[in-house]
Amino acid sequence: MRDYEVLYIVRPDLDDDKVQDAVKRVNTLIERSGGSADHTNLWGKRKLAYEVKHQKEGIYVLEDFKIAPERVPELEAALKITEEVLRHLIVRKQPEKPSPTAVAPPPAEVVLEPVAVESRGAADAPDGDREER
Repeated sequence: MRDYEVLYIVRPDLDDDKVQDAVKRVNTLIERSGGSADHTNLWGKRKLAYEVKHQKEGIYVLEDFKIAPERVPELEAALKITEEVLRHLIVRKQPEKPSPTAVAPPPAEVVLEPVAVESRGAADAPDGDREER
């Protein structure tokens, strides 16, 4: 079982009870696919970037769940035919990487020694390097 999250948009013309029913229906789809819903976050009604199925707004829901990877296409197919859901996106969550406890050593100090720079004036330059005016 792997961790996934699904963000789906529910039709905005539904009242609160029907939205809760739609969330329960998606949870049931996850459980029927052999997964388990962990956390549901209802974001509320928001304006869509573009019109979807003649709707300009939608109710966003983000849900964390666990499911076997081979069952994800089955869940996506079920979400596609759910009437209340306008759009959905399922993504695999990356496992949390432990923060490194070892501190990198500071960079080695570089000591620059002064370098003698020769200054060559017009009088010191060889004949080929002199400018003639």
